[in-house]
Amino acid sequence: MNPGGKVIRAGACGGGERFFTVFVFLLASGAFTSLLGGEDAVGKGIVGFLMQTIWSLIYLSTLVLLQKNCKGFLRVIRRDRLLFLLVALTMISAFWSDDPALTFRRSVALMGTTLFGVYFARRFSLADQLRLLGRVFAVGAILSLVFVAILPHYGIADPQFGYAWQGIYGHKNNLGSAMALGVVVFVFRAISDRPKSMRWWAALGLGLFLLWMSHSSTGVVACAFTLFVFVLSPALRWSRRRAIVFFSAVSALVVGVGLWAINHLSFVLSFVSRDPSFTGRTTVWIVSIAMITRHPWLGYGYNEFWPGYGSDIVSRLTGLPEMSHAHNAILNLWLDVGLLGVVIFILQYLKSLWRALVAVRNTRTIEWLWPLVFLLFLAAYGLVESVILQRNGMSWILFTAVVIQVSSRGGARLSTVPLSKGNQVAA
Repeated sequence: MNPGGKVIRAGACGGGERFFTVFVFLLASGAFTSLLGGEDAVGKGIVGFLMQTIWSLIYLSTLVLLQKNCKGFLRVIRRDRLLFLLVALTMISAFWSDDPALTFRRSVALMGTTLFGVYFARRFSLADQLRLLGRVFAVGAILSLVFVAILPHYGIADPQFGYAWQGIYGHKNNLGSAMALGVVVFVFRAISDRPKSMRWWAALGLGLFLLWMSHSSTGVVACAFTLFVFVLSPALRWSRRRAIVFFSAVSALVVGVGLWAINHLSFVLSFVSRDPSFTGRTTVWIVSIAMITRHPWLGYGYNEFWPGYGSDIVSRLTGLPEMSHAHNAILNLWLDVGLLGVVIFILQYLKSLWRALVAVRNTRTIEWLWPLVFLLFLAAYGLVESVILQRNGMSWILFTAVVIQVSSRGGARLSTVPLSKGNQVAA
């Protein structure tokens, strides 16, 4: 979008910008970490220095592109104050962090990540965003299959993970996360891009296969939940009375199934090869809550707790390997920036969720289902993974883009004009 809120037509951006955007999203999804020695190696030594250099160049390039092609982008700071207040809080948290230099440096990286999300939302229409994301996940899926077949040393995890596939992502859960969201994007592309729908349905099949081979239970559940939401979301465009009756019935069904699942938790978890402790996560959650009580209001400082003594404490108390996060988005956020940060994020999330619902009601194109679907995917994945305030992370880029998109003036109104004959969803 330009500063006036008009949707940029597909093709208005040059090939260089599109290549740059796809490349950044591949890095943000954790791609190529297999070649770099896995997740642990990326933040250390020469590899860590190389990645810091690459991301620094990405931040600078983003600033240049924002200034050149997205005039007036600073207006989004006034319009989406809560989002930028939360990012500013991570910087301010350096004052009470035990390692202020680390906290400030990583908060600057978070600001760069956030600005790339602003660029993505302001420069590309929703339809174009989904086209680019489709390419990102398609490239990731194809290269992951190639790595498994030709470079199994990189593409397949160690025996401790049951030889699960990790493809180009360096960890099976990263492959699972990428393919879980990729499957959803492929569905959008298959429906909206009718001339190439068979290609996207094939990509969907490959994504589902890789998701299953990653042995990522979280990815499977989040993907299934999100597809369920996607199937139901067009009903939001029905008449108010009809929609209320329909969603009341669905809610009653979901509550009933949920109560049954809770009463038969071990049986349900056996289908995804998990135990009631969620592979030790419940112990990590309990210890994290105990540590939160020591600094409940402002937290320990952004990204300071886990690299610091927190990881050692949790490891000693639980007997589990050293952790890099709390395996829950809200708990991890609380440890970073306290209850203040949690409240700011929840207010921003609920505000954006409401705007996404309104956008679905007021539009007829399939692309405007994306903000709602992604926000609910983020909530589902955030139950067991830390996906909020993720520096250099795809989840935070997309969350930022969705926040900007649903709050843009005129965006929902202009989108009522179909982008093509094949991309409409029946009301």
